[in-house]
Amino acid sequence: MSSSVQAVTTASFHNEVVSASSDKPVLVDFWAPWCGPCRALGPVLEQLADEADGQVKVVKVNTDENQDLAQQFQIRSIPAVKLFRGGRVVDEFVGAQPLARVRAFLEPHLPRASAGEHQAARDLAERGDLAGAIEALRKIAGSDPGNFDARRDLARFLALSGDVVGASRTLGQLPPQAQADTASNNVRAFIHFAALATNDAARSDGLRAGAARSILGGSLDAAVESLLTRMQGDRAFATRAGREDLLQAFALLAPDDPRLSGWRRRLAALLN
Repeated sequence: MSSSVQAVTTASFHNEVVSASSDKPVLVDFWAPWCGPCRALGPVLEQLADEADGQVKVVKVNTDENQDLAQQFQIRSIPAVKLFRGGRVVDEFVGAQPLARVRAFLEPHLPRASAGEHQAARDLAERGDLAGAIEALRKIAGSDPGNFDARRDLARFLALSGDVVGASRTLGQLPPQAQADTASNNVRAFIHFAALATNDAARSDGLRAGAARSILGGSLDAAVESLLTRMQGDRAFATRAGREDLLQAFALLAPDDPRLSGWRRRLAALLN
């Protein structure tokens, strides 16, 4: 194994992958020594790590020795490569791939020339200037359309401002593969709750609207508990709208979030 590719275990995964992905993309290769395609992909990822010059971190997880991680991330075929950004999986592929294809897979996730402007827009939103953030992100989307993260933030902030239609349109303008990845699913869930939080939605179902507003305000735990409580006494709600809302709430969380397993068990019990 190249010195530029680190072996990661269950014990080190959170620090070396989840936490590390807040600073740069982390590419995780789930593999096993007996797997022929894994051995073919290994040198490709080592070369990629050498070329990246610190812009991306590449690590390997031996699924034979770390079966709990393989189960957690639903590894059914190897090699399975997952890209982490901000503590969550944002893209992935399965099977051995040539270097050119892996480069193309990684390229949209690497730091971009517009990264400074993007962070400035996020800072505006953090200070409560959504209009300023949206204007700045529209400019980035025009000048650097390959900055998918900026375009996702534009969709998120549009939803937060009440423009749910514009948010959905913005997310829908991403390339198909980018629309289907975990980061876009997270934004799609955010748009779902922004739509529920509108006044029209509140008039038709105040509890769902209240839960949505809690989620948008950062109180996801309270919202999930309120939905689960209602589902216990309302079978129709549990099997339709409640289930949909919970699954969207789960999409807002990182795959290894410790709350997910318990909430999923409770949802399954209510649907049985």
